[in-house]
Amino acid sequence: MVLKGKVAIITGASKGIGKGIAERYAREGAAVVLASRSKDLLVAAAGEINASGGRALALELDVTDCKSVESVVTQTAAHFGRLDILVNNAGISMAHPSEQLASEHWERAIRTDLSGLFYGCQSAARQMIAQGEGGCIINITSMYGVCAAPMRAAYCSSKAGANMLTKVLACEWADRSIRVNAIAPGYIRTELVQGVIEKGMLPLGAIEKRTPQGRIGEVQDVIGLAVFMASDEARYMTGSIVMVDGGWTAYGYL
Repeated sequence: MVLKGKVAIITGASKGIGKGIAERYAREGAAVVLASRSKDLLVAAAGEINASGGRALALELDVTDCKSVESVVTQTAAHFGRLDILVNNAGISMAHPSEQLASEHWERAIRTDLSGLFYGCQSAARQMIAQGEGGCIINITSMYGVCAAPMRAAYCSSKAGANMLTKVLACEWADRSIRVNAIAPGYIRTELVQGVIEKGMLPLGAIEKRTPQGRIGEVQDVIGLAVFMASDEARYMTGSIVMVDGGWTAYGYL
């Protein structure tokens, strides 16, 4: 139980990667706060963890509202006594021809995937600094923060900003013993990606053909790294952007 005694907030934790990380953290001994906008799914996910002997709390969260983010951090510290780990997993995806991209869609991507991530980092760091014992922040970004893709101007820009923000904060808070790293997944079989595949917007065969490993990623392919990054085994690791994409970005072209 490498996270025994730790307290973690995971945003976007009602399903997909966020839910998977919350469940694994709980098994590794952490008390977990599952936060997102989907109240019913959150309550169910937290209930499953509590029923299996873990410690979980479900809190509604709108990452685009800094007050909502601050409230979740405050409630976490009040309920569990501290905060050691934040996983910024909440995000959205979109694809539009750039000449047709509406301003509200651009702004929604930036508010959610970049501003929302910053609000989480900032609020968590304030709590960790006040505690005086450091902490760990893990940002779930994307391989599309490193490589470009057509019709993803807003998504790629917000994720590239998230990757750079990770590095800036890692440098800034290193002397406070706060580590900040990012996991940049490729195509992972989540509800969101599965929906895109089923609608024919991006056939599974095309993903598999483009990926050197020849398959789509699974949630489990991300979770182990999230545990390692949060553990003391990664104590000298900060400012890193780690790709979990089956070799997609190493391949070099679309």
